Amino acid sequence: MKLLSVLTLLVATAGIQQTMGHPAAGTADITPNTNDPVVKQWLSTLDLSNVPNLGPSNGGKVNYNPTLCGPPTVIAPNQGSWTCQKFVAPDDIVDCPDKLTWGLTYDDGPSEFTPTLLTALAANNVHATFFVVGSRVVSHPDILKNIIGQGHNVAVHTYSHPSLTSLSNDQVVAELKWTLKAIKDTIGLTPKYMRPPFGDTDNRVRAITKAVGLTTVIWTDGFDTDDWSLTTGKSTINDVLNIFNSWVVKAPSMPRGFLVLEHDLFKQTVDAAVVVIGKATKTNLIIKTVPQCIGDNSPYLESVGAADTGSPSNGVALAVHAVIPITSVIIGSLFNFI
Repeated sequence: MKLLSVLTLLVATAGIQQTMGHPAAGTADITPNTNDPVVKQWLSTLDLSNVPNLGPSNGGKVNYNPTLCGPPTVIAPNQGSWTCQKFVAPDDIVDCPDKLTWGLTYDDGPSEFTPTLLTALAANNVHATFFVVGSRVVSHPDILKNIIGQGHNVAVHTYSHPSLTSLSNDQVVAELKWTLKAIKDTIGLTPKYMRPPFGDTDNRVRAITKAVGLTTVIWTDGFDTDDWSLTTGKSTINDVLNIFNSWVVKAPSMPRGFLVLEHDLFKQTVDAAVVVIGKATKTNLIIKTVPQCIGDNSPYLESVGAADTGSPSNGVALAVHAVIPITSVIIGSLFNFI
């Protein structure tokens, strides 16, 4: 109890100080400052010589919406843009090798609604990969600890949820490295996988991602739940269920499994996810985390034993021993969603 009191006091007196050296938080997601000495140090140790000389989308202006494929965006023939050319690189993970296997993923958290999803996943004995936003990890460290403590997989979804192709090389590095640091400081693990917001990547961003030590994960073409539209009132949970049911019909004829895009940032998307999970466990689909579905038993740089395979036992120990950061509040924009 004394320890908890001390921690509470630290949080209460932290004021506007940075959290474990993380960028100070405002009221919206903001791309980290590349002039920060920490970022400069990271850049000095990275080999970016293999990054192609390709221009950023949106004329180099940081974009927090899906990238437009017309002016001011210029797409070179060798851009390898997923957004504008639907290009998939050989190293991109977009599906599961085994037939009828569903790589279950959730983007944009952790949020105040994530615990509801965790309860549903536990009730159905299902594990997922959570692609987390670094600023929201700083805001909700205890939720991230619960995610790993319940045997789920954690991966990177940038620090402020921008369209990565609109960023400079240095900004992409800052987005990825700050997120890795936020996760490491919270649960003591360094993920190996990253999903770009909006799926927005190209050969330049891929090369930077690889230099940082991450592998790009997108989702299977046509396997987007469109759950984001629930927050606008343009669709209902039944619409999401109809999309899911179409996959159940399609899956037996597919030679490989699939990765699905879902979100845990808003109540509406979590409500839909809970219903979908209840239906999915009654099908012949085999539900796995992304590392499990591709056969990777070591999804983190650290060797953590049982937690690699989704066992909650070691995950609990990791959560208990994780560093508890002093948090700041970041409110995600509705547009910072996919």
